[in-house]
Amino acid sequence: MKLFYSPFHSFVHKVLVCAHETGHWESLTRVATFPFKNLAGELVRGQYSLAAINPLDKVPTLALDDGQVIYGSQAICEYLDENSRAARLYPRPGGARWDALTRLALCDMGFEMTVTLAMERWRAPELRNVDTYNWLWPKLEAALDKLERDASAGWDNFDIGHASMLHMISYLAYWCGNVGADDPVRPNFDWRKGRPALSDWFDKALERDSVKAHFRIEFAGETSSEYHQRMVAEVLAAQSENHTR
Repeated sequence: MKLFYSPFHSFVHKVLVCAHETGHWESLTRVATFPFKNLAGELVRGQYSLAAINPLDKVPTLALDDGQVIYGSQAICEYLDENSRAARLYPRPGGARWDALTRLALCDMGFEMTVTLAMERWRAPELRNVDTYNWLWPKLEAALDKLERDASAGWDNFDIGHASMLHMISYLAYWCGNVGADDPVRPNFDWRKGRPALSDWFDKALERDSVKAHFRIEFAGETSSEYHQRMVAEVLAAQSENHTR
């Protein structure tokens, strides 16, 4: 299998956690994809394009050996879990499953909100929309407060919702710790403040092998656009071969 994703390991990748927990880590070819890579001051999105196999041209995208393509982290994680060789992260039908899926949705949306804040910073300071910050920050804080209450009650397991929590919180922490000083609404935001149970859970979860395998470890694979394009071509070739059988 080929996983096309952004190899920035300054935050926890939910799909990589899922791949490790479900026993697919060693059989997964990780293809570095840079949706907005900047070379010589110019955006070169086309050199890392996934449009030929994913109409949204977004990461993460998973390509199976037969050329089938699955995109969207939720769909990818569910595929890996359904074909698990080790742990299962999606609970059986019932209350525990809906709890996990609700946290998955909450944290995936929280991650997307943080990405929106990050992208807003790409604009010149005078062009940034303060309304965007005013709209999103209360939602992010409410999400963290909800997770604090849940963490205070305790969890007995590690599920797909927890993998998404790691993804969201680690990215928010990275964003605030590196470029959040000039945030017009929540400058230097500290997600840990007033959330001791969530903070303790997060620190313990970072010790999982599925997190330590990539978090804060520099990507060591091939990162060239030529390699990326070759991997896309291999997916297209597999699709063509499968279609003609």
